[in-house]
Amino acid sequence: MINIKEDSQHSLAFSRYSKRQAIYQSGSPSSGVYYVDSGLVGLYQVSETGKESLLRIYGPGSYFGYRSLFTNQNYPSTARAMLNSTVVHAKVNSFKELDKQSPELANYLMKEVCFELGEAEKRLMQFTAFSAKKRILDSVFHVFDLYPNYPWTYREISEYSGTDISTVIRYCKKLKELGYLIPESRKPVPVDLQQLAKYKDNLLQS
Repeated sequence: MINIKEDSQHSLAFSRYSKRQAIYQSGSPSSGVYYVDSGLVGLYQVSETGKESLLRIYGPGSYFGYRSLFTNQNYPSTARAMLNSTVVHAKVNSFKELDKQSPELANYLMKEVCFELGEAEKRLMQFTAFSAKKRILDSVFHVFDLYPNYPWTYREISEYSGTDISTVIRYCKKLKELGYLIPESRKPVPVDLQQLAKYKDNLLQS
């Protein structure tokens, strides 16, 4: 939870967002740190062709929106509620102010920036080195491993894996035939996540 001193310049605001509602838009000025109290928040980017990509997923206990605070730049992506969500917004104008108000939180977020950079580099490598099938399989496992109770869709798997949705649907149909996804489900739901993990690891090593 955000621990910050409240005064006339710094405040905490609890806001509820309905599913698909934007928390902030790409290009808008950075305005502090956000914390997911409940629900699920996705970070989305739209290409010049209008294709939307799901970059990151934030569940309860996660912070987001702080990297733009560090760089003093506008938000490069759009944050949107993937479920009905409650979000805490700490209004801070700069990282220097955040460090003064809550040095423990500032130190934690600096580590999170480094972690996210490593994750971004890993995904970039996957996009260039992995086939579409490997990216899809890795994405299905990743999102269900993090948030198994969320009703993931083919479109969201497509966005997260950087793959055309028709390719995702075809490959998930194959995974259903192989017994790794539930055949009766209209969505891509693993039968057993550990079995899927073994299949994924074998495929990624091939």
